[in-house]
Amino acid sequence: MQELINNIGNDNLIFVENLKDLENISGLSKKKLCIAKTDFKDLYLVKRISKKYPNLEIWLTSSDISRKNILLANSSGVKNVIQYPVDLRLVQNYFQKQNKSNVTVPEMPNYTSLKGLKVMVVDDNQMNIDLLVETLSVLDISISTYLKPIEASKVVNNEKFDLFLLDIMMPEMSGFELANIIKHSKINADTPIMFISALSDAENKIMGYNIGSCAYIEKPFEVSVVRSQIYNMLKTKSLADALKDKKETFLQMVAHDLKTPIYAEICALELLNKNRGKLNDMQIEIISDILSAAKYMKNLVENITQKYKAENENLILQKRKCSLKDIVISCIEDTKYLFEEKEIKYILNCSARNVFALMDELEIKRVVHNLLINTIEHGISKSKVIMDIKESSKFLIFSITNFGIGLEIKNPDDIFLKYVTYAQKYKKIGSGLGLYIAKKIIDAHGGKIKVESEVNKYVKFTFSIPR
Repeated sequence: MQELINNIGNDNLIFVENLKDLENISGLSKKKLCIAKTDFKDLYLVKRISKKYPNLEIWLTSSDISRKNILLANSSGVKNVIQYPVDLRLVQNYFQKQNKSNVTVPEMPNYTSLKGLKVMVVDDNQMNIDLLVETLSVLDISISTYLKPIEASKVVNNEKFDLFLLDIMMPEMSGFELANIIKHSKINADTPIMFISALSDAENKIMGYNIGSCAYIEKPFEVSVVRSQIYNMLKTKSLADALKDKKETFLQMVAHDLKTPIYAEICALELLNKNRGKLNDMQIEIISDILSAAKYMKNLVENITQKYKAENENLILQKRKCSLKDIVISCIEDTKYLFEEKEIKYILNCSARNVFALMDELEIKRVVHNLLINTIEHGISKSKVIMDIKESSKFLIFSITNFGIGLEIKNPDDIFLKYVTYAQKYKKIGSGLGLYIAKKIIDAHGGKIKVESEVNKYVKFTFSIPR
């Protein structure tokens, strides 16, 4: 003991053979570092000593160091556990950093901004969970803990979280497997994931980042560092969510304010179009063009409104027995000026003997309308569009095919993602919301929608809805 102190040559260091000895030593308030030998059965003393001497940092040393003992020591407030006999370089480095550091330690941040955020912790070791819960206790967040990853996997599809903290090595299901379930869940696909694991090899770290984690923390960890990492991650996500909410609110307000003048314009133009007796051919064509543009704007405004409803779970279907054929015919009537403008010939085939199914008429009409406009926009002049209504024992099926430029689609499912549009590539105007909304509506009906395409030949959209 004395040899160690002499070799270090620092009065701020104290070494004891047993933690119990500290209670009988005077002058501890002036010491900076205490290194104590331990068998990990006397850790209950650490918190008591730390509370009495807050400026004294305690390290434990033992010849029997295990993952369990390190985590146990961390949970008791010990910052460092080192091998015995003590490597003097560790102690020297500590005091060198203390002497060189002139940086003022920042005050604890104000964590009130995180109130209401929800974090899920999944680890098969209760001691690890307790340590993380204690680490995050000052953040004023809601924490859900699970010892069994299978139980956690059932929750991620029903409850929204702001962050997942996952162990990797767990029985029945690994943290990587659980992360994949989270990434494919309906409501938590974009929620950040952090892995906290004793696995320190590069392969597992790379795998974690490839899955989509935002951090990989090794056990045992420094409590204050992990707390800061998690705090800043949650703070960043909270700010991003707030910005997104403002953007969505702005879009919703704009869409709402545009509805009335657009609908009024359409009514006025349709009235003029019906009473075209005194108009010449050029005037009739101008009115038809303006009417087509107004109906396009109406569809865009409705898509923005519908996107807001779908993403806020306000898309409530009003199902009743409806004719899909009547809906398609009504949509064709609404878009006939767009067909005429590009001189596109359309054909409607119906081989279904029963065209009725339980559906929300307004929403299915929105789907057909979006598909028609998308088809016309990407169709070429004087081309052909074929629509088919078919049936199976369980589904009513609608498809629309335009023959023209086609689309080069690497992953067909991507075309239904929000704001994904091929309009710019083909020098068209498009928001990338029409197909996204169409998929949301068909999914809500329990149906499926897909796209098939071949460059320079055709694009075909098909959706099915249960009878």
